[in-house]
Amino acid sequence: MNSTKFGILNPIVVIALALLGTTAVMGQSAPPPPPPPHDMMMMHGPGPGGGMMAGEFGEGKTITGSPLSGDIVTSRDTTLADGNRIHNESTTKVYRDAQGRVRRDVGVDLATPATGNVKRSMVVISDPPAGKRYMLNPDNKTAREMPMHGPKHQGEEHMKAMGGPAEPGPITKEQMGTKSVNGIQAEGVRVTRTIPAGAIGNDKPIEVVTERWYSTDLQIAVMTVHTDPMMGTVTTKLVNVTRGDPDASLFQVPSDYKVEVGKPNEPMYMPMKP
Repeated sequence: MNSTKFGILNPIVVIALALLGTTAVMGQSAPPPPPPPHDMMMMHGPGPGGGMMAGEFGEGKTITGSPLSGDIVTSRDTTLADGNRIHNESTTKVYRDAQGRVRRDVGVDLATPATGNVKRSMVVISDPPAGKRYMLNPDNKTAREMPMHGPKHQGEEHMKAMGGPAEPGPITKEQMGTKSVNGIQAEGVRVTRTIPAGAIGNDKPIEVVTERWYSTDLQIAVMTVHTDPMMGTVTTKLVNVTRGDPDASLFQVPSDYKVEVGKPNEPMYMPMKP
């Protein structure tokens, strides 16, 4: 299985993969969940800059009648103050059927002082027709079941908590026309947020730029490039696209897995160790 740091702009224990779109299970009035132990990972919804494609692959809204399979390739490039450069690249296998079900085969491969070297695999299945989402742990054959939907407007609160639209600074949007991205015609938009000098203790204005190339045919962003001088550049591409319904078994929990049911406002945890 391929590995990914998809959506990881800050590789700490709390990993904002955004592949779950779980803003739908975080209510406005619910208190923020406690941080997980160092041997756990917490699955969240959209984080700043990461997962700009995740919510568009059927989790943010249900995409029907456009089944496909493909690979999401994510790279992160960071330049340190001394000029040292860090490059990470990884791949997640994704599937979407005609009913809007989505499956992601994800590998977590990271190293931090808090976690050490961690290599784990998991499968995330979103099933809009059933109103459920599952996180499968192949290491111990367990599946965490969660409802997909929660109170309205909870996404705004969660994005503020994760440093999204609540960040300071005006936003400008520029249409970039149409071009072929990996053989797929896509329309581009560039969104620039300018953080004014002094807003966060910065001496000069800071520009955070996101380019998004969207295919109306596939109903998905086929490439995003998020550049943040404070965090680096994250580039996400959809490649190796195959049209047609994937095998139906990919969207089902295997019969030999133990299913655990979670509560609507509960985050999804995954053990960091087998």
